[in-house]
Amino acid sequence: MRESMVSAETNRLQVALNLGRYLAVASTVAIVLYYLPNYYLYEKIVAENSGVLMQFIGIKSIIWTHGNQVFLNQFEIQRMCTGVQVMTVFLGLIVAVPKVPLKKRILAFSVVAVTVHFVNVGRITFEIWLVYNGILPWSLVHYPTGLILGIFSVAVLIVAADYFIPQIGDFAFSLIDGLRAR
Repeated sequence: MRESMVSAETNRLQVALNLGRYLAVASTVAIVLYYLPNYYLYEKIVAENSGVLMQFIGIKSIIWTHGNQVFLNQFEIQRMCTGVQVMTVFLGLIVAVPKVPLKKRILAFSVVAVTVHFVNVGRITFEIWLVYNGILPWSLVHYPTGLILGIFSVAVLIVAADYFIPQIGDFAFSLIDGLRAR
């Protein structure tokens, strides 16, 4: 009886250490890649892609810059508009999962990054369309609408990442099971 209690406690400690290690790696990758690089060129690409989509649906678009700032018509496209935060978090999660071949990691991240990019281009265009058509003011379009679309996007990306790297779900559930063990 005593031995099984010690064994369960040792197992919980090991699970906690694995969880801590995983979160440390994932967080470090995400934070470093989100805050250190200058995303000016990517902001410009997002603005240009959004401008093309806007032109396609009949909205005039003008991309212009001022210093390191990128504008699409009167709207500034910043790092947080690009979806880079979602990409870096997913890269952190993908990098931190143990025992996954590099090719699978690259494929999963590529799918996530491309999906996030195009979803954000669509989101930006949709938000501008809502404002220009008088459906909603910018104060309601930008934050609440972007947040709602972001939540749905993240849910889809979790499913996609789990499809390409099933170890993500397996690892998460093994940690949960390990913490529940008595």
